[in-house]
Amino acid sequence: MKKFFSKFGFTLNIGASFLLLLAYLAPFVPPDFFWPLSFFGLAYPYLVLVNLIFLIIWILQPSKKLLLPLMAFLLGYYDFTNTFQLLPRTQSHQQGFEILSFNVHGFKSDLRNKRTNAPKVLEYFKSTGAEIICLQEATLSKTGSLSPQGIRDALPGIKYYQLASMSSNAGSITFSKYPIINLGEIRFSGSSNLVLFSDIKINERQTIRVYNCHFQSYSIDPDDYSIIDSLGAGSKGKQINEARKISYKLKSGFEMRALQARTVSDHIRKSPFPVIVCGDFNDTPVSYAYRKVRGDLKDAFVEAGWGISNTYNGVLPSFRIDYVLCNQKFVVRNYNRDRVYLSDHFPVRSQLFLE
Repeated sequence: MKKFFSKFGFTLNIGASFLLLLAYLAPFVPPDFFWPLSFFGLAYPYLVLVNLIFLIIWILQPSKKLLLPLMAFLLGYYDFTNTFQLLPRTQSHQQGFEILSFNVHGFKSDLRNKRTNAPKVLEYFKSTGAEIICLQEATLSKTGSLSPQGIRDALPGIKYYQLASMSSNAGSITFSKYPIINLGEIRFSGSSNLVLFSDIKINERQTIRVYNCHFQSYSIDPDDYSIIDSLGAGSKGKQINEARKISYKLKSGFEMRALQARTVSDHIRKSPFPVIVCGDFNDTPVSYAYRKVRGDLKDAFVEAGWGISNTYNGVLPSFRIDYVLCNQKFVVRNYNRDRVYLSDHFPVRSQLFLE
């Protein structure tokens, strides 16, 4: 019986390791060429966990079978370090400037709780001392404490801002303590999502370009999450139709982000200044969009973060989808994911020093 379960377990381990190898391919295969691999990239953390459980089992046996999950794990070490940082990294002591990125979800937390006179999100911004703030899904009202001008006036030291609309009353905003000497937008066909880029003169000698990104979401609403929770209920035909609905939205999101990521990647390569790329990518580190945009840039989380830094305060995807990336010329002094419940995302911030 023991021998049977050992063989059966090893068969399951072979399957789990194979699925993990498929996840490793997700960052390299464009979803608009072959999208199913992106599903495995999304499931990467869970596939790692399953293979880790098998590794522990074979170590306790002990058995040479441990070589299978061990090799599967080692082949994806790069993806592992992009997703998990087991120990706090050594942080630079050089002083720099603080940059913050936050998908504020239309400031719905403050609006829902009727905190428009004293929004908690403004208290949070003040507490960070951030000198460059990139917001996604902000409201673009003309007046009020949560309008672009209202936010600027409420933050000590912030003097400049740039905005672009996704719709009549929502869009992205980049605030800066330093002069914005040039600005522009990257628009995407068939999508309301966009990217702002701002050339910011941080001192007399140095100018940087900051990309404020908001890539295509999965467009999964609360009703869709309830569908996921109830897939085991109802008729088989209904389950299939519901699963198709979710799959179509995921597929569409994967494909559109692939196009957007290539467009932004090309734009970054042509930048005349050192770049910082931040924002809501709506994709995990084991994805084509992340790999394409990051290129040879540093990831602030990988340089100075720890844990998993999940940035989406929701069901799917429940891991890191908001980023601060920077040119190799920058030294990453620190990285923080602030667990403040002011949106369906958590803000990320980093202090960077330009050598």
